Amino acid sequence: MARALMGAFRLELINRHNIGDSGIGLNEPSGLTLNADGTALYTVSDDTKAIFCMDLEGRLMTSESFFVSVLDLEGLALSGDGRRLFAVQEDANAVISIDLASRRELQHRPLSEMANYASVAMHFPAQPDNKGLEGITVNTSNQHVFVVKEGRPGLLIELDAGCSTILSSRLLNQENGFSHPNVGPRRLDFSGLSYDSRRDTLWIASDQGQCLFHYDWHRNRVLQRLDLTLHEGGKSKAVRKAEGIAVDSARDRVYVVSDRDAELYVFQLHG
Repeated sequence: MARALMGAFRLELINRHNIGDSGIGLNEPSGLTLNADGTALYTVSDDTKAIFCMDLEGRLMTSESFFVSVLDLEGLALSGDGRRLFAVQEDANAVISIDLASRRELQHRPLSEMANYASVAMHFPAQPDNKGLEGITVNTSNQHVFVVKEGRPGLLIELDAGCSTILSSRLLNQENGFSHPNVGPRRLDFSGLSYDSRRDTLWIASDQGQCLFHYDWHRNRVLQRLDLTLHEGGKSKAVRKAEGIAVDSARDRVYVVSDRDAELYVFQLHG
């Protein structure tokens, strides 16, 4: 796909839905991804061993939700063929793949067991510091998988389609445009990730920055920072703890979940 220069985008909040449900354990939604036809969303709560499926208005779809064997899941992504879910487990810095038809866990592979781990090992302390993997997405043009490390430092890692080899990595810092006027470089974090198939770019959420970064991997630069702002009753406030993002590039919709408020926000992307 040709990568033309991107114009400025604007986010318009068109819906918000409370999705928290302590009865089923959906307390702190973090990862987020669309299903194959864009009619539903999958999310996880890091304190519950479950994959939750909900419609685009945040209503739980019980028959499409299911339990898994691990806790501390953070990010979610759908494979290019729509048959598997990928998830990241923060404390183990591992990538998990799940077959949707059988709901069976296919693979559980820490980064440290992947080929070329030495190229990123210096960024992962021997004792985990709660700044591990937070987001995951799939480049549907080549099926490569991207994972993002939350901070200390922020790091974007490209994996092969089988999640067995680390292909490359990039630090996310001021040099390639990851900065915020109100958040210093040591505090700026990265909490969610979604591939934009229409523009061949990545959208990266920041919890501390309360914003999205639109990033061009090929040119290694941020194209734009967009604040996640809610305008209600004549007042403005920011989305708190945005930890999951799913971009529907066909409809120019951006879905964001708040870990703190257990809400799903639906934005229209203009521009």
